[in-house]
Amino acid sequence: MYHYTECGLGNVWLKNGYIEKDTPYGKAVSIHNVEQLHKLIGLQIVGGKPKLSEAEIRFFRIEMNLSQDDMARLLGVGETTIRNWENGRVKIPGPAERLLRALYKEFATGDGKVRSMIDENNQMNRDNHRQERIEFEECDRGWCAAA
Repeated sequence: MYHYTECGLGNVWLKNGYIEKDTPYGKAVSIHNVEQLHKLIGLQIVGGKPKLSEAEIRFFRIEMNLSQDDMARLLGVGETTIRNWENGRVKIPGPAERLLRALYKEFATGDGKVRSMIDENNQMNRDNHRQERIEFEECDRGWCAAA
């Protein structure tokens, strides 16, 4: 078995799907279909762990190709908060952890609707969007937002 630490996690072992070779520079390992392996690792974490470790938080962020700042904006926290979660200085609170799990699961298997909704909400927050008045009118389909 191969202890696969290259993903940033210390608890991943591969029974097969890899090739080890001796090179002049030491042992080299080639992993088959790394992208699929990483998605499976992430989905196993999403559904199988009661609390995320700091390494797992970092794994999700890196897999989703997010900077700490990007992830902070998605979760509605500061970049320093993400850094503190990833360094183990502060535990991720339950609501943020559940949202991170949902975002990763959607990234690995979904259509992007949750992320789009969060991005739109964050944009409204950045723009300090506030409607003074919301109007509705009855239309042929029932009630509709007035144009």
